[in-house]
Amino acid sequence: MTRRTVVTITDVAQRAGVSRTSVSRYLNSNLENLSSETAARIANAVRDLDYRPNAWARSLKTRHSGLIAAVVADLRNEHILAVLDGIEMVVNTERYSLLISNTQNRPDYEGKMIERLIQQRVEGVILQPCDDRQSSAVQSLKREGIRVVLMDRSLDILPPLDTILLDNQNAIDQAMHHVIQQGYHHVLYVTDPAEHVTSRRERETAIKRQDYNTLDVSIFVRKNSDTFQLGQTIEHWRTMNPEDHRVIICANVATTLFTVAVLDQMHIQVPKDMGLMAIDDPPWAPYVLGGITSIAQPTIDLGRTAAERLMNRIQGNDSNPGRVLRLSGHLVERGSTKRVHTL
Repeated sequence: MTRRTVVTITDVAQRAGVSRTSVSRYLNSNLENLSSETAARIANAVRDLDYRPNAWARSLKTRHSGLIAAVVADLRNEHILAVLDGIEMVVNTERYSLLISNTQNRPDYEGKMIERLIQQRVEGVILQPCDDRQSSAVQSLKREGIRVVLMDRSLDILPPLDTILLDNQNAIDQAMHHVIQQGYHHVLYVTDPAEHVTSRRERETAIKRQDYNTLDVSIFVRKNSDTFQLGQTIEHWRTMNPEDHRVIICANVATTLFTVAVLDQMHIQVPKDMGLMAIDDPPWAPYVLGGITSIAQPTIDLGRTAAERLMNRIQGNDSNPGRVLRLSGHLVERGSTKRVHTL
């Protein structure tokens, strides 16, 4: 396979019989000093030679690369895929290109990814941070004047960066009020370690509140992919006041799938033996266990709002201090929390 010959502005100018300056004006849509005949000759030369501007070289002069990056903690998470859809809608509309980096929930990867993006001259970054502590990489972005918007998780820094989040308190309130209404007495909340991840910490704090005084709440923190410990916890939990009605609430998509696997291994029937509910609403939720009741996050809106906020910053339309915006989820009721009929 032969390599494509690089066509330059000089080639276009020679083909059209004009100066390089005239070609540059045409390519940058500065047509005031070009006659219609000259513009037509340049257009024909560009078409005939299949000329493609060198975006990298242009970015060195204009400091406009046309690149936006989304740095996410775990690209395997179905929640983040929907968020990326919302980001991509806005980025495409604004005629930017989107780069996606997956940090695998590792702060060291996050730092390396961000440093590479700085080298690629991105104009802005939408970041789902691995850790709530400000990293040297984030400081580098700020030092280079690269706009940053946080999504899904926040950083403990002042002044705050623009941050778009789920209203986690409201999500837990909706879940708890639903299970009370459905007649459940005991809740087992299954979550991942909350240390340094603000969204997990906010949900766990909300679940511990004493406002839900008709419920007995227990918390299981998943440390790894081994299902044995959760199985033991559920077995012990079921033996306490066995006549009472029980429901498991999962903190996210990953813990929901993990819990479904454990319930299947234990041959527990949902909702006959116990209820099941999730914070977040993965695409497969309607088709598992008769449909899993969920608090659906506004995933596309999270991404879209983060991208709109970033574009406003890049284009100089917003010079206000960073703001935190919390979007509300909504209850999607399905068969996994079918109403418990009490005597």
